[in-house]
Amino acid sequence: QRPTAAPTPTIVTPPTSKPTTIPPPVPTSSPTTAASTRPAPKPSATPTSPPATTPVPTDPGVPAGTILTRVNGDLVITKPGTVVSHAEIFGTVVIKAPNVIIKNSRIRAQKASGQGVVNSTSTGVLIKDSEIMSDSLNPDTNGIMGHGFTLDGVEIHKVIDQVHIFGPGNVTIKNSWLHDNFHFAKDPNWNNGPSHDDNIQVVSGSNIRIEDSVIEDARNAAIMLGQDAGPITSVTITGNEIGGGACSINIAPKDRGPLVGLSITDNNFQRGTQRLANCAVITPAAHAPKV
Repeated sequence: QRPTAAPTPTIVTPPTSKPTTIPPPVPTSSPTTAASTRPAPKPSATPTSPPATTPVPTDPGVPAGTILTRVNGDLVITKPGTVVSHAEIFGTVVIKAPNVIIKNSRIRAQKASGQGVVNSTSTGVLIKDSEIMSDSLNPDTNGIMGHGFTLDGVEIHKVIDQVHIFGPGNVTIKNSWLHDNFHFAKDPNWNNGPSHDDNIQVVSGSNIRIEDSVIEDARNAAIMLGQDAGPITSVTITGNEIGGGACSINIAPKDRGPLVGLSITDNNFQRGTQRLANCAVITPAAHAPKV
């Protein structure tokens, strides 16, 4: 049975003594409800062999029927263990503390943000059953940027890169749907050439796992592994449905040597969605991963 009243968005930090609650901003409009019928991920085209062994998600994002209460403005989280729940945040979220949880919430940027709609530079961060997007059409905003986070059942769309990983890594993406990237034919960040939008871009980091998700619609690559900022090691890509891009997975070691510990197994690749016909994975021959 759906709730009849909007719960207060919970933003709780566990102190050393008795629990306290940080009161959220006063809602300025009526509560909103997550859509009861949300678009499901696109069905897979004829897969390459072998097929995925784990079903991809059918309803990522805020669960249908969830009532959200509006919170205006950007949120900066600095206390360990903070929990944010049932909130619709019209702004960005910066996470600077460990073990933060964001669940059953929608985060929607209202203006260009070079640090992403969500920025995570801590450890043990969990974002679950939530949605990340931008209401501002611009070439500067990514979905989530940083390291030390897990996305579980998260929908990210209407941004340039849905996920941008740097630093030490330690990122897991599972049961999620990354789709509908912003793309500009003349992007000022690319000398007025086309945007290089990716679903997932990794520029450095280790211990990265991408599994059981739908990853599609990007123009440059679904998953871009380029060692622009440092080595990339211990990456597992498994059980996903992957499409789009010039080639869907682009492995670009640059001058840092091969990506050590890279495994790409049991994924479905959507045929006919790549700009280079049926190009699932591209990499220098000397750096071919275990596939």
